[in-house]
Amino acid sequence: MSFLNTTATVTHTTRFPRGRTRAQAIAMLSDHQFFLSCDPHMTKSELIPQAEHATLTPPPAVPDYVKTELRARPQPQSGSEPSQDGEAGGEAAAETVPECYRVTDIVHAIPAGIWDTNVVSIFELTDIEDGLFVRIRSPLSIVMETFWRVREVAGAEEGEGGGDDDDDGEAGPGLELVEDVTIRCSRLLVGIVKGQCETDWEGIHGKMVARLDGEGGK
Repeated sequence: MSFLNTTATVTHTTRFPRGRTRAQAIAMLSDHQFFLSCDPHMTKSELIPQAEHATLTPPPAVPDYVKTELRARPQPQSGSEPSQDGEAGGEAAAETVPECYRVTDIVHAIPAGIWDTNVVSIFELTDIEDGLFVRIRSPLSIVMETFWRVREVAGAEEGEGGGDDDDDGEAGPGLELVEDVTIRCSRLLVGIVKGQCETDWEGIHGKMVARLDGEGGK
């Protein structure tokens, strides 16, 4: 029943190291294996073949409000063979579908009896123009949708996450990571789920910043 459910939102922001490019940051988010490895509770992840998507309930799909942000596909090379529907390279024929993983987390902070400590969730990952959209479906009808975006910023002030600028603090253009989370679940669980987000986000952002920091000027 809808009156037993609620929605909560969380936003976290971290400044990327100075000198890194937007392309580097987006490529980092597009590395789905690395993204999953940033989960501090994950013990296992398994790619779900697209042929098995129909067996999931509900089947994975890109929400309409995400389709407007999908990353542009590469244009077909000149002379590409037309597809059966008449479009060169079949670009229009292929519907964008999320890349799906079955992820097992060990979460000890959950009160006894609510979940088993081994929590198995379905992650749906979709590359978007500015980063990554992630939908997580967990037991007890918990759904989390997160937009991970790379955003340009004008000044050198630190974001909410306090990421190091790796410079002398002078004002100038830079990039930041913006994590916008929407949680939909039971009113009885929303505090637990939101609290887990607040506990984990700094470590997750820290791993992402460390990867870009290690790339240097590559």
